Amino acid sequence: MTQRQQITLKFLREEPITKYQRWECSYQTIRYILALDYYPNLTQILKLTKVVDMLKSFTNFSSASSRKLIRQPLIIMILLMFFGFIITLGMIFFIASDLNSISDTEDSVLIRKLIQNQQDDISSHLTDNAVWGGSYKNLHEKVNLNWAWEQQNLGASLYKDFGYNGIFVINPAGKTVYSIINGKLSTDSIQQWMETDPTPAILHQLRKSNGSASTQFMMVKGKPVLVSAAWITPGSDNTIKNVSEQHSILLFVVNMTDAKLIKLGADYTINNLHYEESETPYDGAKNMIPLSEFGARGILTWQSENPGKQLIVLLLPITVVIYLGMLFAAIMQLKHIIKIVQNSDENIFMLQQSQLALLASEKRFRDVAETSTDWIWEADNNLAFNWISSRFSAITGYSSDIWIHRTLQDFLFNGNTLLNSLEDKLKPGEYTHLSRCRYLSAQQYIRYCDLTIRRVELANGRQGFRGTVTDVTLEVEAEEKAKYLALHDDLTGLPNRTQMKQFLTGELEIHHTCDNPLAVIMVDLDKFKPVNDIYGHAMGDAVLHEVSLRFRDCVDDVGFTARLGGDEFVIIVPAMGTEEISNLCDKIIEKINTPFHINGTEISIGVSMGIATTPKDADNITDILRYSDFALYKAKNNGGNKYEFYHTELTDKIVQRREMESELREAIRSGQLAVVYQPRLNMKLAKVTAVEALVRWNHPVRGLVMPDQFISLAEETGLIKEITDWVIERACFDMQSCFDQMKVSVNISALEFSDRGLTERITRILEKTGFESHRLEIEITENALVKNPDDALKTMRELHKLGINFHVDDFGTGYASFGYLSNFPFNGLKLDKSFILAMHESDNALKIVENLISLGKAYSLVITAEGVETLQQKEQLQKFNCDALQGYLIGQPIQITQLTETYQEHVLA
Repeated sequence: MTQRQQITLKFLREEPITKYQRWECSYQTIRYILALDYYPNLTQILKLTKVVDMLKSFTNFSSASSRKLIRQPLIIMILLMFFGFIITLGMIFFIASDLNSISDTEDSVLIRKLIQNQQDDISSHLTDNAVWGGSYKNLHEKVNLNWAWEQQNLGASLYKDFGYNGIFVINPAGKTVYSIINGKLSTDSIQQWMETDPTPAILHQLRKSNGSASTQFMMVKGKPVLVSAAWITPGSDNTIKNVSEQHSILLFVVNMTDAKLIKLGADYTINNLHYEESETPYDGAKNMIPLSEFGARGILTWQSENPGKQLIVLLLPITVVIYLGMLFAAIMQLKHIIKIVQNSDENIFMLQQSQLALLASEKRFRDVAETSTDWIWEADNNLAFNWISSRFSAITGYSSDIWIHRTLQDFLFNGNTLLNSLEDKLKPGEYTHLSRCRYLSAQQYIRYCDLTIRRVELANGRQGFRGTVTDVTLEVEAEEKAKYLALHDDLTGLPNRTQMKQFLTGELEIHHTCDNPLAVIMVDLDKFKPVNDIYGHAMGDAVLHEVSLRFRDCVDDVGFTARLGGDEFVIIVPAMGTEEISNLCDKIIEKINTPFHINGTEISIGVSMGIATTPKDADNITDILRYSDFALYKAKNNGGNKYEFYHTELTDKIVQRREMESELREAIRSGQLAVVYQPRLNMKLAKVTAVEALVRWNHPVRGLVMPDQFISLAEETGLIKEITDWVIERACFDMQSCFDQMKVSVNISALEFSDRGLTERITRILEKTGFESHRLEIEITENALVKNPDDALKTMRELHKLGINFHVDDFGTGYASFGYLSNFPFNGLKLDKSFILAMHESDNALKIVENLISLGKAYSLVITAEGVETLQQKEQLQKFNCDALQGYLIGQPIQITQLTETYQEHVLA
């Protein structure tokens, strides 16, 4: 400090002058000192002078005037808070009222939408039944009770499934010719049931809609009902040539009872929706809808949710508490500020002294500011720390005090030669960067950091160093983890496919000339997919982790285990004989077959393995992996939970499969496929009224090839589409040419129902052959519904609109539930022959068949029993009221010429 500075500070501390005079003197002195002795740079002088000027202006206030100036805006703030509180209360009550109004308005919109949806649903369903060639033939041209009631095409199921209280058919003369009331066949006319004549209003509406389905409200016995009416027309059925100009009318009637309204309202979260006869609702009521909007009397009303009341109950206490708290805080803050102002004059002089101290530190940080920092340090010429920033403790865990005067070499691993290298590299003002330096944290963990070191001149004029340290431990660990994950499976910790190939390549080089073989065991878990499907992927991951531990126990240190992905693993065992490999595989199967106990759940799976050895089977990585995979494929095809050694016959089978695929393509092109027909006996008529079309392959070398030998291959290769189209076209052509009424059923693969063009393909075939759509039946297995139910349902509905019927094939052997029978448009089901064959072996089997038939009939389905081979089976099924029989007792699959000769006289006229 200069002599002038020392005299000035002595004067400020010792002369008996007032606070204001002392500050005036110090203010002028500081400006003089700063300008002359520290910073010759004019910009820096102006910046620091501005700071001091601000300090001076702050001290010009006396305590009394400061308190006055502070108190006035605080009082204004309290008044504003009071008015804000009043306004907030008003807004809460306004919003509550508005919420109630909005809630009732939204409910009104939902109810109108609900009514509209109900009308649209009834109209849509009515259209499906009215615009249909079957309805036109059996309800307009003539009234066929057997078709409508007995076969349930327009029967009791409409009341059970859809709740239609009344179903009526009115002929062109206005007479009710068919009626179902509450699910029971009736002779009452619609006028008798409704106690009024609705036909004028219905006819008026149908003339407006040109016969299309329309739904309207009417009053029946003082209660509203929905009446939907439409002309019965043949629609797109091109088999009906002469369409009458006179129209019969099909009507669906639904009683809108209070119970039905409450249930419909509950679906839209509307409470207690009900009907009231009042024509003049109370004034101001927003929770009501007059039914006059829909052509009926009375109103619909419901219970309002009243969300505004909930808002008031929730927000009002909180608002009061918040404003009271704010008022109390403002008062306390006023007292605190006044106290601060009283002490400010004394404290401001101390701020001036602190400002002088900051001037000395500015030069220290000016050089360090050039680098980015995590923590900053300063050291002497021997790298001994003399200052460390506070960030040091947070990162390393050490207190900075214990490292002052200790060296940077002590802090780093292998830092002994650091000082010599810096002296050689750095001149004053230069800096260097050191990467990935290691040090030991306070918790005794090895961490990594990047250092930036600059040689500088310290405040005392001596040479030293300053620098920054950036902790990069997380970055290093991430790099190490990335390297690990590149070669390991994250879930199990086993080596992955990449590391396996590296290992196998090295082992093949070692064992290429050895007598002892190198065994590659390809592993796949059995019954693992249901674990994911039933228990979820988290449970599946836990099972895979446990499986990897069991593999490690079995292989121990003698082999190498890797996970290839999913539930596929590979085990590489060097220098083992065939017997030792077999023992190892037996041990693995035993281990994996032991149930897994995870989170209280017992899970059982199996394991299949395929084994190939080198140099016996192959001497390169590609072939050895491929051959072990061939062996695994054989093990799984033989039932799984076993192991198989590779042999050359497996390769031959793969080649044979490729040859068979090529031959199947040629068979489709050259006409080697043929269709045979197996008859189906109608038990009620005691006649063969339908046949099932079955495809056969007349191979020029192998002879007759059955479908189970090539259909799966066709599905895998995509040839199934061509085969399906050919079979349907052939069957339609044969039936159209040889029979007038005979129906034909065709099996369609589950894979076909994922093809969105199936409907278009079948439509094109029907147009090409001229075959009537109602004579075509499609048989589909239950599994097709489970695999893709949404697509299957969409396709079935499209085909059903054409008049095509559907049957569940092999019922009882798949995964589908009985819920599918009601959700999907099935017309019948075929009991699998395994049930029929076991029927007389036990009472339980007999009971199962009886229950299946009863249950199918409860769904209004036509029941066909497959595999009937004995008269005893036929008689028993007849007792159970089974609708149709199919099997060798009825007839074997035969050519179309034999079918014509045998059953022409049995076909319905």
